[in-house]
Amino acid sequence: SGLRYSGNPAVPDAAVVTVLDDPARAMVPSTYPTSIDGFTITGGAQSDFAGNVNAITGGVKTPYGAAGALITQGGGIYVHNNVKGLHLTDNVIRGNGGSYGGGVRVGTPYVGNNNNDNLVLAHNQIRDNGGTNLAGAIGLFTGSNKYQVDGNAICGNHSAEYGGAVSAFGYNAQGGTITNNKIWFNASYDEGAGIMIAGELPADPTQLSEGSGPVRIDANVIQANLANDDGGGVRLLQTSGSHISRANPEMIAITNNTIANNVSAHEGGGLALDDSAFVNVVNNTVARNITTATAVTSNGQPAPAGLSTGANSDPLQAKLRDTTAFPGSSILGNTLFSKPTIMNDVFWDNRAGSFNGVESGITAADANPWDMGAADGSGQLSPINSVIQTALGTDGGSATTLSNDPVFVGSYDVAVNILQLRTCPAFRQSVIVALILPPSLMGDYHLLNTTSPAYGRGTGSVRVRWGATTQTNAWLYTVSAPNRDIDGNKRP
Repeated sequence: SGLRYSGNPAVPDAAVVTVLDDPARAMVPSTYPTSIDGFTITGGAQSDFAGNVNAITGGVKTPYGAAGALITQGGGIYVHNNVKGLHLTDNVIRGNGGSYGGGVRVGTPYVGNNNNDNLVLAHNQIRDNGGTNLAGAIGLFTGSNKYQVDGNAICGNHSAEYGGAVSAFGYNAQGGTITNNKIWFNASYDEGAGIMIAGELPADPTQLSEGSGPVRIDANVIQANLANDDGGGVRLLQTSGSHISRANPEMIAITNNTIANNVSAHEGGGLALDDSAFVNVVNNTVARNITTATAVTSNGQPAPAGLSTGANSDPLQAKLRDTTAFPGSSILGNTLFSKPTIMNDVFWDNRAGSFNGVESGITAADANPWDMGAADGSGQLSPINSVIQTALGTDGGSATTLSNDPVFVGSYDVAVNILQLRTCPAFRQSVIVALILPPSLMGDYHLLNTTSPAYGRGTGSVRVRWGATTQTNAWLYTVSAPNRDIDGNKRP
């Protein structure tokens, strides 16, 4: 209590490491960043629950548009406010519990701009941490501009709400990057078990979120994560917000990732999109992801297992119609739903289970293969220069899109149990059952060799048409593929 610090709200206690800005001192120069490097950080414990977190249909929910909770103890590392250029590197961050991110929490949601810019979170082992709301292992909140989450091993973390492994929740005008991480065996009680990118929910649900700002998710292995709602691997929620415009669409780029063996109890075992109008899904392998149709929000019928999307909200649709933000193009015409550009991807053996009250059919023999689509029937997706197992939910794709087995070096199977909670029978929790294996035995989703039908199938770039169905009134822009792959090798 005797320390000087800037920012609001009050500093919570019980984190192992708390980082504050002293307003009486000069800013640390970027050439000499504050660093926490080489430690084992463990034992941060949350002793109470935030008073404004309520149980809804068996889950834990932050109230819609509510201010950040003040009872927010615990966690491994807590970064308060106005901390610029912090480097968190080469640490083992394990066995911590807290709110808004049990491993690393940067800022507080719903309090405005936290001004914790230029964070570097790199080469850490972040495992076995738990968060009660909005984040499990890592929580990055509004004002974490230009964050870099790179080269980390993130395993076995859990969130009682969103973002089991990484949650970037809130608006960052200058965006951030999540690259070269191994993200596996993380879970969320709700959405986004692997990576969650979301805008803050507005206090008035008839208004548009601010969105997330631009984000690049590149060259990660996102595998065997489990969400008990949408988005086992990657979840995008209200990323397109009030700041988007034709000049600055604040693109989400999902490139070069292996997204495999993830499980969602509702939609999008691999990826799930909602109010995310401008998304590029390029050069990814999305394989053997599962939807179990067992979530409280599910009707027991199959839902897209590789990539799921849905209709835009009325506030977002009004924004896309706004000729001030999007002059000279009738954006409304073709964007009634979140329609990503899907290019140079391999979608294979993504299994859409159905639940009959006893079991969910997800084995190779009884599963319904469904690589991508809109579960609500709001539109069809258009894969380009890709390999897909089934055209269900698509317009068939371009002439360069095939349905031949891509032939991986080796695949990996996960088993899933469905368990009803006695305290809330409507909530049927999915549980991944896995052998204790070294990561090297969790499959290899590289193409087997040059004889694979997917080999050389990609293209360097494509012109995408948004808006009206006629070329004259449309907004044309170019989507380019990365010039290196997940292993750092050059792509032609």
